[in-house]
Amino acid sequence: MTYDELMSIIDKSRQDDWIFSDERGIYTYKNDLNIRIERPDIDHDADKFSGEDWATRHPDPTAYRVIYEIFYGASFVKEIFMVSVDGHRATLPLPDRKTLTITRQQYRFAQIVDQLGTLDDYMKRAGLEVKE
Repeated sequence: MTYDELMSIIDKSRQDDWIFSDERGIYTYKNDLNIRIERPDIDHDADKFSGEDWATRHPDPTAYRVIYEIFYGASFVKEIFMVSVDGHRATLPLPDRKTLTITRQQYRFAQIVDQLGTLDDYMKRAGLEVKE
């Protein structure tokens, strides 16, 4: 499998294409068990994310950087940086700072890891838009 093939599979997948273990922070792709996404535990001191209004304008202004890691078998493929906002009620893609836009690929990935179903509501609240 090539990098482009793997990223295309992830981009075209939906949340229900993945087996999720919240306790382990692991997503496994049902159609190819070699593909997985891992969410390491957040270090609440080291991973604080501040200084950007879109991330802190929520009832709980504390935000944390979250790094998702994509693997194929034992091979590390890519890191995806996101931000957990409002007491971990949503995880948002890291937007372009000037335009507050994200790519369609970022949005599709965020849909996969949106376990609470809050992505779209929090994107509106944060002022984030998908650029076409």
